Amino acid sequence: MKHTILIAEDDEPMRLLLDVLLKNKYNLVFKLDGLSGMKWLSEGNIPSVILSDFKLPKMNGFDFLSSLSQSGIFAEIPFIIISSRTDKLFKKRCIDAGAKGFLEKPFDPSQLYQILDEVLQNKIEN
Repeated sequence: MKHTILIAEDDEPMRLLLDVLLKNKYNLVFKLDGLSGMKWLSEGNIPSVILSDFKLPKMNGFDFLSSLSQSGIFAEIPFIIISSRTDKLFKKRCIDAGAKGFLEKPFDPSQLYQILDEVLQNKIEN
């Protein structure tokens, strides 16, 4: 059975890239922002992982992460931030808020596969 990944990404070329890279191994659900991701989750959907861009309309990736981290139901879903911001303070802030991983844009596909494998392996072991 394939794991489901909720992907919050508003940039169409990035959505297409993620689709090409991940569709053969995972079930993918794309949302354009954190708010529509929250709505999808509130409808009873529980993905194995959430992959979210930081810069999103309506609800950015950090606010999406923060909302889920404070939720009893969704706090355990591994959350990975994707961002072109590379400063260490920003990364630390995301990890401190509950992100299980951080992927810098542009990224090598092997980095994406590695972080997803690590996060999913940790989820299975816990």
